[in-house]
Formats: sequence, C-alpha cells, structure tokens
Amino acid sequence: MDPYTGRWHLHTQPKDGEYRGELSLDFEDEIDLTGTVVGLVLKTGEFPRG
Repeated sequence: MDPYTGRWHLHTQPKDGEYRGELSLDFEDEIDLTGTVVGLVLKTGEFPRG
C-alpha cells in the first residue's frame, strides 16, 4: 500500500522466489479475498494517506 499515491498493489502467483502477477488499484477499491483461505473482503477506503 502506498499512502502517497493512494494506490495498493497485490502481488500474486509466486514462483521461483518472485511474483509473476501484480494488480494495482486505488484506495477505495475493495480487495476480494473470499476465494482464498483468508475468506474476506478488505475495504481500502480508510487506508491512511501521506
């Protein structure tokens, strides 16, 4: 999460010590983790900004 730009970055698909996929969206966009072991939706609207 980058409070200066107001964006968050989700790194996915780890393989051989690096991530193969990345998703970048703005604060306010929700992170849907319901299909993972976490099983929740992370709301990003109240993340602090720099």
